[in-house]
Amino acid sequence: MLEWASPSIILSTRHYGEVDGIVSVLSIDQGLYRGLVRAMGARKQSSTWQMGNFIAAEWSAKLQDQLGHFKGELVRANFASLAFFPFAFSILSSICAVAEGSLIERQPVPEIARLLFKILTYLSLDPQEAEEKAFSQLLRWEVLLLAELGYGLDFSVCQEYGAQETYWVSPKTGKVVIEAMAGEWKPRLFRLPALFIDDTDQGTHQDWYDGLLLTGYFLEKHVFFLKNRPIPNARISLLERVKKLLPNV
Repeated sequence: MLEWASPSIILSTRHYGEVDGIVSVLSIDQGLYRGLVRAMGARKQSSTWQMGNFIAAEWSAKLQDQLGHFKGELVRANFASLAFFPFAFSILSSICAVAEGSLIERQPVPEIARLLFKILTYLSLDPQEAEEKAFSQLLRWEVLLLAELGYGLDFSVCQEYGAQETYWVSPKTGKVVIEAMAGEWKPRLFRLPALFIDDTDQGTHQDWYDGLLLTGYFLEKHVFFLKNRPIPNARISLLERVKKLLPNV
């Protein structure tokens, strides 16, 4: 019998049969796992198995290549905390969908998982107050995710010129260049918001939008395209929601 127990985030659920369900979780120790939950739709369990919730997960299977079964105890009900805050819930939906769609199954990614725990904890404590800080953390998490998956953006030039410089990112190489070097190529480059360089910078709405365009491009090109999947609808919806916050839109 194969088994493990670990703090986990529920990334998605779907019904399987009348009352059972298939659940995807991100475990701090084990990475992305999927498994069957018996009677997931039963009244006693339905509030536990919701996207974004923190659970004490237990997974077991007889053989390594089997789907396996989950049991879990609710630790934090993030889904219920954010359900009535559309913007915060959009952040939750996007980050869970991107994690599930991009990560390699059964490969531990502790740094990715810990930062995701941190973002969702902060967001659920006070959704309205935490949205701005959580959004900048979301964008940094996507950059970390790209690096984990083998396509890290090259911010090395930023250490030389500092946070006051204006930076642009090449869509071909993922390397950052300064304003003076962008020249006539600037319309083809992505602007790099300062929040990617300065962890204390929460960014403006324009920074959020530009940041989503930047990370979204590389996620779509180097992650989801290679998996023959579209970028998740929840990620697209988040981009559209931020776009509506911009002036003259």
